[in-house]
Amino acid sequence: MMKTQTRRQFIKAAAAGLPVAAVGHRLFAGQRSARQPNIVTIFADQMRAHVLGCYGNKMVPTPNIDAMAAAGTTFDNAVSTWPVCSPYRAMLLTGMHPMSNGTVTNDTGLRDDLPTIAKVVKAQGYATGYIGKWHLEWNRTPFVPKERRQGFDFWAVNNCTHRYMDHFYCTDTPEEIRFKGYDAFVQTDLAIDYIKQNRDKPFCLFMSWGPPHNPYNSVPDEYKQRIPLDGIELRENVSERAVVDHLLERDQPSKRLKAQRRQSRAVLENDEQLKKKNIQGYYAHTAALDDCIGKIRAALKQVGLAEDTILVFSSDHGDMVGSHRMALKQMPFEESINVPFLIEYPRAVPRGKRTDALLSPTDIMPTLLSLAGLTCPEVDGTDLSDAARGVASDQQDAVLLMKLLPGGGPYTINGITPWRGVRTKRYTYATLFDHGPWLLYDNQADPYQLNNLIDKPAYAALQAKLETRMRELMIEAGDPGDTSKIMAYRESRRPKKT
Repeated sequence: MMKTQTRRQFIKAAAAGLPVAAVGHRLFAGQRSARQPNIVTIFADQMRAHVLGCYGNKMVPTPNIDAMAAAGTTFDNAVSTWPVCSPYRAMLLTGMHPMSNGTVTNDTGLRDDLPTIAKVVKAQGYATGYIGKWHLEWNRTPFVPKERRQGFDFWAVNNCTHRYMDHFYCTDTPEEIRFKGYDAFVQTDLAIDYIKQNRDKPFCLFMSWGPPHNPYNSVPDEYKQRIPLDGIELRENVSERAVVDHLLERDQPSKRLKAQRRQSRAVLENDEQLKKKNIQGYYAHTAALDDCIGKIRAALKQVGLAEDTILVFSSDHGDMVGSHRMALKQMPFEESINVPFLIEYPRAVPRGKRTDALLSPTDIMPTLLSLAGLTCPEVDGTDLSDAARGVASDQQDAVLLMKLLPGGGPYTINGITPWRGVRTKRYTYATLFDHGPWLLYDNQADPYQLNNLIDKPAYAALQAKLETRMRELMIEAGDPGDTSKIMAYRESRRPKKT
């Protein structure tokens, strides 16, 4: 059954059904600092760090995100371990690696028996809510039943969709609640209403926006107008194509896939088409989300919660958007793995700090719980709250990178197959599992990753060291390094049809 409401009607109705967390006592506004802080985690889909002003981009107006960065700590080395949607989300919510949480690739359900961040904070007196994209089920059916919500009570979710201008959400029933207009705006309004309704109790709210994930041009025209085509300058590595040419040459696709690949790559091979069909929209989505961040920060201040809220903005992974003549994600390049991670919490996080600490998705849960003064279960990730506070940055020397299983749009377009890698503060190293050592970049000397150092004699010792560290991290993550074993594990978890 489908139901259509106005945006205002839905927000009003949703607010009426907001759950009340069982807390041991109620505090007046003047006493709020005596209790646990709120946690608001907002993450975009497919936003690379380099698209934001606070990470050096001059072409996209992001004043609100930049203001958030100035008010807190910016992580320059936030890395998406497995740069694709579902695995990131599972790592974010559990603090565990894919072979531990079960979500080894897209459309693979998260295990039910794990202590997710929502379950943990709920047990310690928090209200919990989730708004936006979920993508942690075995299918893309929009409705997610209550028993699969991993500890989140308030719910305004479409499991997996990128129909930004024609969308719907489900709450506690499969009923479709449709809206016209840009979905990130609706989601932001819902988040603001949730914040207002829960102002007198500690809460943990996660909001997942779909943009700037393609389709790139499904964005309000006013934001495209902020990004004139003649003002777009291509990144310096767009014309570098040695890596993608190697991937495509070694692949032997079917005739059907070859035709599909040719069509998909046409825009990537034409600079002007790349600007018009991909980059302008990608930047416009980013500008729209910047306005949303401004609304969230203003709402927190309006209701007097800004001082008592841990506010995070990040993304699940990046987007090549033409760099190295590639598209989408699942690549070890910076455009794919380096994501924004900003944290604002006036009571504990200093203003205007930058840290070079390496941060991966598994580190987010223990870091947030530590900042909130909450108990954290044993997880795979590292507590980086000291890095957020600006007092340490050396908790880990490297982060594991991976593409565990074959397939997906990045294979269709870029020819990429499973790989593993490691990212340190300075270097990126990766090996193709069906080929061998593949990429080695000195990101400090070569920020656009134009000079592949793999197998060069002068870097042999470094290459061997990074290979060894990668293998160590794979063991720690429970990664067998065997595609067939990982596929078998995934299939062993697939629900039996009844």
